[in-house]
Amino acid sequence: MGLVGLVQLDVRNLCVTRGDTPIVRNVSLSFRGGELVLLLGPSGSGKSTLLRAMNGFRPGVGRVEIEGRDLYAHFDGLKRSIGYVPQDDVLHASLTVRQVLDYASRLRLPETSDEARAARVTRVLAEVGLSDRRDVRVRHLSGGQRKRVSVAMELLAEPKLFFLDEPTSGLDPGLEVQIMELLRRITTEDRFTLVTTHVVSSSTLADLAVFMAKGRVVYVGPPGAAPEFFGVGSLAEVYSVISRDEERWARRFEASSLFRTYVLSRPLALAETNPSSASSSLSSPPATSATSAHEDEDAHKDAHEDEHEDEHEDEEGTAALTPEQELARLKAELRSRRG
Repeated sequence: MGLVGLVQLDVRNLCVTRGDTPIVRNVSLSFRGGELVLLLGPSGSGKSTLLRAMNGFRPGVGRVEIEGRDLYAHFDGLKRSIGYVPQDDVLHASLTVRQVLDYASRLRLPETSDEARAARVTRVLAEVGLSDRRDVRVRHLSGGQRKRVSVAMELLAEPKLFFLDEPTSGLDPGLEVQIMELLRRITTEDRFTLVTTHVVSSSTLADLAVFMAKGRVVYVGPPGAAPEFFGVGSLAEVYSVISRDEERWARRFEASSLFRTYVLSRPLALAETNPSSASSSLSSPPATSATSAHEDEDAHKDAHEDEHEDEHEDEEGTAALTPEQELARLKAELRSRRG
């Protein structure tokens, strides 16, 4: 549905553990600009943990690359490209919508003039449909309107990669649809948007669905094709099926054409358009953590969100390919295609 732009996020062999317990198990994914992606799965499947590992707010072990650049190794230079809306809104209830965005713009755009910041705030208010609520205090907004303010705060910096954790949680069905329609509108060819959610009623607005179960990815592909893949009649029924035997579904997915199309082939497509970028990014060792300053900056978000998670898994992810092995694989596949 979305136009394919130059923005690309590649995740390879990503694992996250809590103590000795694996939470995210050897996940590989790839997304492009213009795509609205739903990250779905039962409670405790590792969705929020994977989201924060992909956006660098809580790094895992493996590789996460933005346009060929290692996110963990270059987080300080790339973080302005990333927007993140956690599940719980962090807004000052006594401020008006315009005041919230004005203060946020001063923090996120410190080198921008007052006039340019004011223009950015006005444009973002229109983008999220809150122009007529700009002088209303946050405490008087509906749940859906507060979520729009959280989205607007992140849009001020014009992120290329936009991550939202359960943005429709606690909203009535009508507001859920409005939020999803908003996310569809702001997902332009130079931005991709990933949303963790349990809501599947608006799945037709998304380009891709990613299903997780106990830390494993068991499906990536068009939302409408998921029921057939799992042999059920609806997306809602997928939840119960994957909860019973996630290993079998993970193996079936990895052997499918969906895996080849939506996981394996996408980093290759980037290598074909910019081989030097892909080669240089694969030549550096994977990072296992971000800077301590980065961790301190978002520690309050992580600590609060951990209260909502209860993810207990019992198997380790498999070892990641070395950068040299991954590059050799890409080159071999390129030769095979061209031959």
